Amino acid sequence: MKFFIKSVVLIALSFLTITACKAQPKELATNNRKAKEYFEQANKYFRLRYIEDALNTIDKAIEKDEEFIDAYVLKAELLVEIDDLEQSINYYKKGISIDSTFNPRVYLELAHVQSKALKLDEALETIKAYHRFKEDDYWDDKAEEIKQTTKTRKELIENPVDFDPQNLGPGVNNRFYEHSPTLRADGKLIYFTKNQPRVGAMSSSRSEFDEDIYMSRKKGDGTWAKAERLSKSINSPYREGAACISPDGNYIFFTSCGRREGLGSCDLYIASRKGEQWVNPRNLGKAVNTRHWDSQPSFSSDGRTLYFVSNRPGGPGKKDIWMTQIGDDGKWSDPKPVPFNTPGDDLSPYAHPDNKTFYFSSDGYPGMGMRDMFVVEKISADSFGEPKNLGYPINTLDDEVSLSVGADGKKAYYASGMPGGFGKWDLYSFELPEYARPTPVTYARGKVYDKKTDKPLRAKFELIDLETQERVVESYSDPENGEFLVVVPTEKNYMLNASAEGYLFFSENFELSGEKGKDVDNYAFDVPMKPIEKGETVVLKNIFFETDKYKLKPESKAELTKLVEFLNNNPTLKIEIGGHTDNVGSKNYNQQLSENRAKSVYTYLIDAGINAERLSFKGYNFSEPIASNDTEEGRAQNRRTEFKIIEK
Repeated sequence: MKFFIKSVVLIALSFLTITACKAQPKELATNNRKAKEYFEQANKYFRLRYIEDALNTIDKAIEKDEEFIDAYVLKAELLVEIDDLEQSINYYKKGISIDSTFNPRVYLELAHVQSKALKLDEALETIKAYHRFKEDDYWDDKAEEIKQTTKTRKELIENPVDFDPQNLGPGVNNRFYEHSPTLRADGKLIYFTKNQPRVGAMSSSRSEFDEDIYMSRKKGDGTWAKAERLSKSINSPYREGAACISPDGNYIFFTSCGRREGLGSCDLYIASRKGEQWVNPRNLGKAVNTRHWDSQPSFSSDGRTLYFVSNRPGGPGKKDIWMTQIGDDGKWSDPKPVPFNTPGDDLSPYAHPDNKTFYFSSDGYPGMGMRDMFVVEKISADSFGEPKNLGYPINTLDDEVSLSVGADGKKAYYASGMPGGFGKWDLYSFELPEYARPTPVTYARGKVYDKKTDKPLRAKFELIDLETQERVVESYSDPENGEFLVVVPTEKNYMLNASAEGYLFFSENFELSGEKGKDVDNYAFDVPMKPIEKGETVVLKNIFFETDKYKLKPESKAELTKLVEFLNNNPTLKIEIGGHTDNVGSKNYNQQLSENRAKSVYTYLIDAGINAERLSFKGYNFSEPIASNDTEEGRAQNRRTEFKIIEK
């Protein structure tokens, strides 16, 4: 399972190399037979990846003929393989100094290495030197690629962002590889992949390694506890990794490679949470998986959209990011590539719980390294903005992949092989630059239970944007313990609706439209669900009127729609709509206002197709307060619309 990307050094010049693994453009530039023999042997070692042997042998070729240009160029290529860029540049220049017209492509190789060594102005001058020679369009295109990459590096380095990565510590990291972090919305659990020698391995060779999914809990002091390997229901004798947790914490999507029931080399799976256990792992099937490589899932907070990476045909690149949506019938739609894919590799998708900010890695856009991390804004279901580079030094000359961002939008988590860690690749956190931050999300959490029996319930939660009427989040409580976790993006006003068959629905309002840029507290409350019985009432917290008026505001539509659905699903019920006010103003005035407001809801329901015989309305003025009228908060609670079951 190729979750790890080779260092840029190993493939840096794969599209440029002149001498290695290719037919020569002309006869070797030497008449010395022994020099030719050493050159051919060094080239053979290069093809076999015996770099040290190749270096020793090419030195012998140069000793035999100090004017042997091909040997200098091959040595320069070999020095790139061991990351000795300074010496590589010197050997390219030595070759050019012998004969500046030997092969124009040597200038491109030199410019490529100069750019990688951050000798950016020199690289741009070398590209100008290349253009003094006539080459075909293919190599001119490569020259333009190097030029644009070099200019991008120059711009990024001249405009650095603040970056202070913090290692997640020994509870998470060990001396091998950790990657692909994903957090639960409350930030208290982190899931990630460990790649380390399997139990009983005879050596530390990568062929003896196994990838499994682990979890760590955040302790009270902010550090991470010792990581725990997930159970055998997730981790099999095969390779598992690149997991993502649904924002409500109820589902885990993960990649598994080599299973007998798999459709391709790596497939996507899903398991659900029951209490503290992950149960019922299952392949997502042919609607999502193919006979190719499918991996790196990310699930959106609306509970509908799954993003993943695949090398299947049909996309513009070698590896592309795809998206599919699950319908009300539980079936996945035909996957389609996202519009910002490139002809290269696009990897590591991460959909933030704000449901509009998206992160990924790519080598298809100009950047610092082979694969940089980018952020892009989702404009609509199928439309995205222009990707933005996360900046330098977040992105380096190496590969940056597997980014995850916390709910508050400030802190990001990713894997890096930077010096000073515990192992080959460690997990780190860092503060995102302002321009790359998503809309912060808070969350509501608690327990759902039967009000009469205290029994935990599985309830459906929907978060609705009151302005657009769009469902932003869909999630469910855990049937084992009734726990729920619902992400709530800030900067807008929302209705939270909880429903379960045989119960009255629950309604809550979150008014966050004025909270942009602020730290918003999380919400903790329990939801006692009332069985549908005569005399029970529900306060409709998302019915809105202008002050001292009874015309329904447009934001009321979401709540009214849920009430219509409830009545249609329970066709024998009869209800009374009750209007209530605070004690500001006379009793007669408030009586008329409360009655008119109740009638407005009554009329809406009839217009929506509910039989008038099932409905009645009544104004209660301020005769039935549910809070003190001595405070503004209490008066706001008393100004309410509710319905009561009259007949079951």
